[in-house]
Amino acid sequence: MVTEKGEQEEYDMARELKKTLLPIGMGVIAGILSFLVTGEMRQRDAFGIIILVFMIYLQKFIMPKIGVELEGKDWAGVAFLTFSSWYISWTFALNL
Repeated sequence: MVTEKGEQEEYDMARELKKTLLPIGMGVIAGILSFLVTGEMRQRDAFGIIILVFMIYLQKFIMPKIGVELEGKDWAGVAFLTFSSWYISWTFALNL
């Protein structure tokens, strides 16, 4: 990548993997927790969404601790990866 000053930034594969795998893992954890909290009761589905939002917010504190500084545009990707893995894992657990 080239910055505005013309300097090249080094592409950090480990940083990008952390930015991808942590949201996916957090989404799976959120999906399992959502299933355990809501169980078979459809009236409690809102708790599952609250767990998802909490897991996305929790990543704000975890990412800097593992050496990943996120920019504004990165949060859209983090939220999408967490949401999609949460949705898939919760749906899978509901259909077992």
